Amino acid sequence: MNDYHPYDEDDDRQDHQAAINRSDVHDGDMGSTMTTVATVVNQVQGKDGQSYHSPINAANLHGAIDFMQKVLNGEALPYRVRRDGSVAVLKMAYDIKRLPAYTRIHDPSLSYSPDLEFLFEQFREHEISNYPNVDWIEDDGEHGVDPRYAEMANDFVLTLREEARRVKLKKRISDWMSNGKNNLDYLVEYEKYIFDMTARVMVVDMVFEYRKTACADVTEAIERRDAMQGRAEREHEAFLNGVVHHEENPRWVSLAELKEDWRHLKQNMKGKRSIFKHLVGYVGRIEYSRDAGHHLHICFFFNGSTLEDHVGYSLKIAQYWKEEITEGRGYAFSCNLKAAHGGYRNVGVGLIDHYDHVKRGYLWTAISYFAKATQLVRVKHSGKQQMFLHGKMNKRTGPKRGRPRTRGVEPASGDSSGN
Repeated sequence: MNDYHPYDEDDDRQDHQAAINRSDVHDGDMGSTMTTVATVVNQVQGKDGQSYHSPINAANLHGAIDFMQKVLNGEALPYRVRRDGSVAVLKMAYDIKRLPAYTRIHDPSLSYSPDLEFLFEQFREHEISNYPNVDWIEDDGEHGVDPRYAEMANDFVLTLREEARRVKLKKRISDWMSNGKNNLDYLVEYEKYIFDMTARVMVVDMVFEYRKTACADVTEAIERRDAMQGRAEREHEAFLNGVVHHEENPRWVSLAELKEDWRHLKQNMKGKRSIFKHLVGYVGRIEYSRDAGHHLHICFFFNGSTLEDHVGYSLKIAQYWKEEITEGRGYAFSCNLKAAHGGYRNVGVGLIDHYDHVKRGYLWTAISYFAKATQLVRVKHSGKQQMFLHGKMNKRTGPKRGRPRTRGVEPASGDSSGN
């Protein structure tokens, strides 16, 4: 068995929350968002927010996206077959070698962006899928790549380009991204609206989980990781054979159960004045993992000119979720508590002043993930259910809340996004 370690507390490279807080890319670059999506979908979640290694490598998502960009936006081929039958191994050959790993990303319970779905389908239909063990980059000066395989790989790339033009893949990608961009555009305005409502915002970032999905220790995490790996392999094999095969897990939290608890929480947010009296808004997402099903991640925005104890408030909300909303079925992880203990490099939670553009930039990175993730991966069986969650912008009739803003220069539209 391979060595297995939980993520170190100070190593946030794969941790869900830290991956969100670490991302510094602009809105058009979805690579970092895809890494976070992969982390969420494939993580084994432990108690107190502890995350464990998962079988799917997020690097393969980056590789698949980059490969499709080369295919759609260039003319390169993986090999050049010379007249004498020898083969020159070109840069794209490394993508050909990784194709089996790229396509193992596929999960029958998820829908991906059109370029990835296209890659999965074309790989399955092409003969190249029958040769996963070929050494596609062997070039030792004596043996080299067999010309038959080189021609096969070149044909695969040319077929991708021809079929992509036939089905107008670039148009489908543009439409897909535009649908998600509506959420991102709304979020830009909503973030500005929140900071116009109050001069200082208290951001409380919570992940709401369920006890039946929590991993008790490393030993159980190993077992669950191996089981998840086995399911992924069986589902991938079925996919290559043209069969829809999705194995459910009795631990999974259904979308219906989570939606009912969210409805209960959202309804009570209007009446639970001891906790939500000074709430000015929220944004979040219903998330899905292979190991546990659905859970909820919400950023709450409170009037920071009235409230200051963001850690204490997060613990109150966690207790409320556990005792009142789920009646003991659930528990919650406070990102504010972890941030207070130095768990994140870039902190976008707690008290954030209207003019603190650095912390607002970190906050934007965190909350924009909720909208961006919807552009890349969607849960198939969610139907038309709204997975991206946010409050409404009400027309303001009275004075602005909080202390007056008298210093600094008002940021231009979009400045808070960190772009």
